[in-house]
Amino acid sequence: MANIQPYIDQILNAVYGEEVRSSIVNALEKVNDDNNSYADLKKEVIAAKDAVDKDVSAVQQKLNAASTALTNLQNATSAANTEKTNLQNATSTANAAKKNLTNATSTANTTKSNVEAATNAANTAISNAGVAKTNLEKVITSATTAQSNLQGVIDNANQIKGQLDSSNATAITSKKNLDSAISDASTAKSQLQQVINSADSIKRALSDVILTANTAKSNLDTSVNTANGVLQSLSAENASAASNIDELKSENFNSQEILSGVADIRAYLGITADDIVGIQVDYKNKTFKRLAGAANLSKGSDFDKFTMFGGRKRCNVADGGSIVAWYGDADYKEDGSMGQVMVYQPKFYYLVCPVEYDPIDTGIGYHLRKANYYVSEKPRAGFRLHPAFYDASGNEIDYFLTSAYEGSIYDASASAYLLNDEQVMNAGEDKFSSIAGARPASGSSQNLTRPNIEAMAQNRGTNWHGDLIKQVSAEQMLMIIEMGMMSLQTAVAQGVVSLPWTTGSDTTSSYAATTGSTASLGNGTGMAEKTTTYEGGVAKEYTVDGKTSVCWRGKENFWGNIWKFVYGINIWGNGKMGGGQPYICSDFSFAESKNSGNYEPAGFTVTPKEGYISAMGYSTACDWLFIASECLGNSSLPVGDYTYITVNLNGYRIAQLGGYWHNWDNAGGFCWHLNNGVGYRVRNVGGRLVYIPTRDSATYTAAIEAWKQKMAA
Repeated sequence: MANIQPYIDQILNAVYGEEVRSSIVNALEKVNDDNNSYADLKKEVIAAKDAVDKDVSAVQQKLNAASTALTNLQNATSAANTEKTNLQNATSTANAAKKNLTNATSTANTTKSNVEAATNAANTAISNAGVAKTNLEKVITSATTAQSNLQGVIDNANQIKGQLDSSNATAITSKKNLDSAISDASTAKSQLQQVINSADSIKRALSDVILTANTAKSNLDTSVNTANGVLQSLSAENASAASNIDELKSENFNSQEILSGVADIRAYLGITADDIVGIQVDYKNKTFKRLAGAANLSKGSDFDKFTMFGGRKRCNVADGGSIVAWYGDADYKEDGSMGQVMVYQPKFYYLVCPVEYDPIDTGIGYHLRKANYYVSEKPRAGFRLHPAFYDASGNEIDYFLTSAYEGSIYDASASAYLLNDEQVMNAGEDKFSSIAGARPASGSSQNLTRPNIEAMAQNRGTNWHGDLIKQVSAEQMLMIIEMGMMSLQTAVAQGVVSLPWTTGSDTTSSYAATTGSTASLGNGTGMAEKTTTYEGGVAKEYTVDGKTSVCWRGKENFWGNIWKFVYGINIWGNGKMGGGQPYICSDFSFAESKNSGNYEPAGFTVTPKEGYISAMGYSTACDWLFIASECLGNSSLPVGDYTYITVNLNGYRIAQLGGYWHNWDNAGGFCWHLNNGVGYRVRNVGGRLVYIPTRDSATYTAAIEAWKQKMAA
């Protein structure tokens, strides 16, 4: 309550009317002021009460949430206890399985002892192979005249090969009998007897081969000028045969390896035809030598006369596969308005001659130490059509179409190309693309996996695919023959490989350069005048090597800028095969985790340690494949490119090629990333398009005719 007593005393003591009025007014003002103060206090009290009510409500909500969390925790604890029980049961089952495995191992060891006993008997047959080698060396020593009669020698060599094939078939039959004896024989005595019988059969077969070789001696007498070369090749072949015999004993026999060098002796001697071009790669001594028609040529226009080189042409391709315009035509466009920007690659035949190789001691197959690579636009004896030139039905085709530019996405819902890697793909309806002026698609946040790129390629039509292992391998072979070396960055330019991995706080967006900066090069080879990149999402122009796009005969950024997924190849290992073994798809039905059926083994294991390539893996089945079996080289020689692997791979891995905008020293035309698992995606990985025509279709026939007219013009 207000203290107004002083004002009452003042009124009582007032004498004059003015003093009385003044005293009364002062008292009233005091009462009014106090009333106002009390009103303000009341408002504050009410506001405080409202705040307390809100706090009480919030506390109640938190209590309710805590109660729910407690319930969930109790449920999770119950589920965990159930899982614990299941785990205990599984552990018990595993212990039982372990006991069974121990018993099985004991049985296997017994079987191994029986096999070793049988192998000793088979060694008797091996010594007979030395007799064949001695007789063949005598044949070589007697050679007397010029290489002009070589074709007759080849014909007879082919007859010998037929006899060897027959003998080999006998050996395979013998091995099957041995396998049956090991598994079904009741005693070690019966197993040994069957091996002895098989060895006798092999001995008789080898005797027949020696007789045939002696018959061919009179024709081989005309080859004195080539004797040294033949001796070298046969020595290498003898080493290969010894290795193959070891594989036979270890039940890892590949019959084709025994005949690998005998298939075409000319290749070891050196082919001289002017319309065949080749290169000798000495991986061990890090040297390169142009062969046959390439002997006096230089990269570039000198190779234009060969259709597999000069016939590569940029073109616009409709979704149905028809070629609607060629580079240089008035209506040719690279913005997607005339279709996809592709490169027409004419077919060619190839021959890989393993001059020097040795077994992979930690896996299967061979390290290729020295090899002759040949290509021809026409079929030749001993040459094969490159596996890139077969359609979905296995028919030979005259060309395939590979993308001029790294892949971007056409947004079907917006009916427009995504030019800035917008991360909004819909694999169910969008289309993978090859156009100029677009930032390559990446998997920064969108699910840009290998299967989803293939799905978007298929959205264009059944003949469209992501980049394929057989097609990129064909281009790799052509590039090293033309460039005269395997370090393609040295031969052409570095490419986009020297940008930072991150810029400031930006660690998620792709810095890859926009496609199309090599448009002015057309069907040519070289480095762009300038290239636009996107460091930190900001456009920057560069003209220097290492930050500028490259092109080889119409194809931009085969290496660098962004990793490209490659299809039709899986890497699989069981924990005992180094970096695993490549498995190659025999058709176009791709699967991520598969190493059987239409996925066939390459026949060699990948390098057990990552690093710079020093040797390529080799087998007769996949002699066209360029994947490292050994990485003891450097950033310059013999290849200059890096291979990433998973040590002692146990499971599946996918393949990425070429490198990306960072780490220039690890990028290149043979740089493989083989250590990422199925479903991998990231901001520095994308892909490209390939079109495989169907032979004898109207579209296929029209494309060939249009190409012929373009070549004639």
